[in-house]
Amino acid sequence: MTPGATMTAGKRYRYYINTASMKIGKDACEVTRVSAGDIDAKVVALVRKILQAPEIVAQAVLEVQKIAPGADKQQTIQTLQSIESVWDELFPAEQSRIMHLLIDRITISPTGLKIDFKTKGLVDLIQSVLAVPVLKKAA
Repeated sequence: MTPGATMTAGKRYRYYINTASMKIGKDACEVTRVSAGDIDAKVVALVRKILQAPEIVAQAVLEVQKIAPGADKQQTIQTLQSIESVWDELFPAEQSRIMHLLIDRITISPTGLKIDFKTKGLVDLIQSVLAVPVLKKAA
């Protein structure tokens, strides 16, 4: 899908449109166009929820321990959990950067939304966003 927008009565509407439907026609796919605001909000909500999942937090601790064996586990956990409390205060560019670190592909179908995460996404997030304060204390 590719982003698009239109103006109606002075109001801007953002959407994602299926590129196959643009090239071949509306019958190329069951989902031809979706509201960007709705999809963006659902993706962000799912990623925020996943980052709080105990198994993801445990994996993050393991990854930080690989990077810096002396890093404080509790601080790692607190740092990861702090994303939730400061997410709305982050600049949109930083929110986008975090999403790009984690997400490989988003698939939209009539039955729902599927997010494929990057294999190294959590490691990259830890190294670029979370690990800096954790690693400084370990050094």
